[in-house]
Amino acid sequence: MHRVALSVFFVLAAVCLAFAASANTASWRRGDRVTATEKHTVVFAVSNVPTAAATCDSLLMAVSTPVSTKYGQFLTIDQVSKIFGDSQALHAVLAFLERQKADNWEIKSTASGDFITLTAPVAGLDALLNAQFHYYHAVSVPSIRRSSVGYSVPTEIAEHVDFVGGVDSFPPVKHHHIRSHELSSPYPANSVFPSLINKVYNIASNLSPTTNNSMALFEALGQDFSPADLQTFQQEFGVRSNPVKTVIGPNNPNTCLSNPNDCGEANLDVQYITSIAQNVDTTYWSISTAAQDPFLDWIVALANISSPPLVHSISYGSIATEDSHADVGRFNLETCKLGLRGLTIVISSGDDGVANFEARNDPSQCGFHPSFPATSPYATAVGATQGPESGRPEIACSSSTGGVVTTGGGFSYYFPRPAYQAAAVSSYLRSAPNLPPLALFNASSRGYPDVAVIGYNYNVVLGGNTYLESGTSASAPVFAGMIALINGALIAQGKSPVGFANPALYSLAATRDVFNDITVGENNCCAGYPGQFICCQYGFNATRGWDPLTGLGSPKFSNLRAAFLALKQ
Repeated sequence: MHRVALSVFFVLAAVCLAFAASANTASWRRGDRVTATEKHTVVFAVSNVPTAAATCDSLLMAVSTPVSTKYGQFLTIDQVSKIFGDSQALHAVLAFLERQKADNWEIKSTASGDFITLTAPVAGLDALLNAQFHYYHAVSVPSIRRSSVGYSVPTEIAEHVDFVGGVDSFPPVKHHHIRSHELSSPYPANSVFPSLINKVYNIASNLSPTTNNSMALFEALGQDFSPADLQTFQQEFGVRSNPVKTVIGPNNPNTCLSNPNDCGEANLDVQYITSIAQNVDTTYWSISTAAQDPFLDWIVALANISSPPLVHSISYGSIATEDSHADVGRFNLETCKLGLRGLTIVISSGDDGVANFEARNDPSQCGFHPSFPATSPYATAVGATQGPESGRPEIACSSSTGGVVTTGGGFSYYFPRPAYQAAAVSSYLRSAPNLPPLALFNASSRGYPDVAVIGYNYNVVLGGNTYLESGTSASAPVFAGMIALINGALIAQGKSPVGFANPALYSLAATRDVFNDITVGENNCCAGYPGQFICCQYGFNATRGWDPLTGLGSPKFSNLRAAFLALKQ
């Protein structure tokens, strides 16, 4: 093998993916009407009981907060469905669709009863939803089918449906940003590899003590991973053989040879989550480029599985203001339900500071534009640091300090500040250095990220060669792997897995020495190379305690593991 041929820096977590966000139509060109007989799938999000959001939050805090007597007492998918499912709504929508049913219609409901998928000829969908489906085209991505006039839910079931997916939402068209140059040595200085991560964060063993443990990677936008590259990576960097066990959805490893950019995110995710957490069943969960709403497809799939992987890593996101309130609210509720089932959702915080990716090439887009779903209060958002790869102190990663990307962070537009972070965020707002004017951001809302991990200059094997990649999308799978290791230790002792981690993380940060406090950095700049990046007027600054660049800090893994094991269940 040619150990290192090129050094390629990928700005990864800024690859964006919208959950039913019609604001993304600008990249799409409308084409012809879809053939009447062509089949298309739409998803009816069936309304839950009216108190679902408040009830789920209360129950989740009870099973996720260490001082609670119900800590670790997670629920099954059937128990969750009985609490939140509205049987009347489900039956009403199913009955209505059955009455409308024509030839070649296929109607399915998920095991949870939360979603109904309808696959039917477009002519039937046009009539049912008062829609007009056209083909829409964009550069370098498959065409999609969308209604050019929106849609309306039939009055007979309107009160029972939150929204219909796959009708008028447009995923944004974004591509990985690549720069390359030849390297002078096979192991470049100032770069990250598995043993360095172990040393920096004091991971004594990467081996899960039990095989009854699982984790998964969410992938989309045509990303593929190569099992051969994974094997090469593990051999080159002294990692125990740890192949991916399950592949859900499309994957074409051959693309890694012809265009490494098509594997940049996926290979990074696979190679590092499996190097950090070994002896853990790993699922590669790929959403087809033909999917109408990739996040929705993923949520629907999880609503159909009784025992999904325990930890999920997501390195994709959208700009929150481009997502509709209905879609964001429902996605958030479903994430809450996953927490009730004992799942941990880990999401990268973005690579363009407070402004987000649209400001990367357009300074007029500067401002405070939080990412979603990183801002979900039921997910653990992970920011990026730099420094240890060069033997220097750990600081917040920023393009202004040579880090290529700038750790995303800030405050949600939609979600109020959860109780578990109230003290930490309030303390920051009282004492933060150079705090931007409060009128520019929602200071009373959910702050993110929650934690941070090194995110600069990762060695990744792509098509047989080794490249360097940077981004919070490197940080997220590494932290997810750490949670999987903690799960393995808990399960080996007969305890429940971590589940929704945030209440415990904030509680432990206040009482135990489990994080490295990152106190240097600013996130006012977007991703880019020296002399080629845009810096906005305002950003947040790192400081003691929680901050909206690195959250609580980077993990002292051995201490964090011991602290979780000591929690009473």
